[in-house]
Amino acid sequence: MNKAFQQLALVAFLALVSPCAKAADKLSVTINKQTISAYRTVDLEAAKKEAAAAKKPIAWIASSPKLLDGSGKISGNGSKGATLHAFYALRDRCVLVFMDAHEENHKVLRLVDDALHTPNPHYTPPTVVFLDPEAKQVLATVIYEKDFTKRAGALAKALEQIKGKF
Repeated sequence: MNKAFQQLALVAFLALVSPCAKAADKLSVTINKQTISAYRTVDLEAAKKEAAAAKKPIAWIASSPKLLDGSGKISGNGSKGATLHAFYALRDRCVLVFMDAHEENHKVLRLVDDALHTPNPHYTPPTVVFLDPEAKQVLATVIYEKDFTKRAGALAKALEQIKGKF
């Protein structure tokens, strides 16, 4: 009886722990009362699987995690507004991957690192790199733009540019 109880307790524990472990794969930010999730770079394989299944590109957002504190507006001028804008604008159109632009600089996929540092070898975050679902090809790059209207145009242009390329 004791062994049966232990097995039941183990099954219950695993049922409770498994969803929590899966949720840790992504980071979440709330923007305009919507929770938006993004994979971390270490979970790229899971992002690739989701992108392939959903037939969506990957939007690799390189920025600072301190900008994801739940405050600010997507229309804000500056890095925080641009980061929130990228998350919000791409939330349904792409599978999001978030990169800590400071801690992970030069430590990620070579093609992403090259795209981030072209044309400016010392880029200003945030920068968005659009990848095919297999993360083998850069489809477009949107560099930091502080102005909301120009930024919206650049994101829309990139989304149009990548249509049908994956």
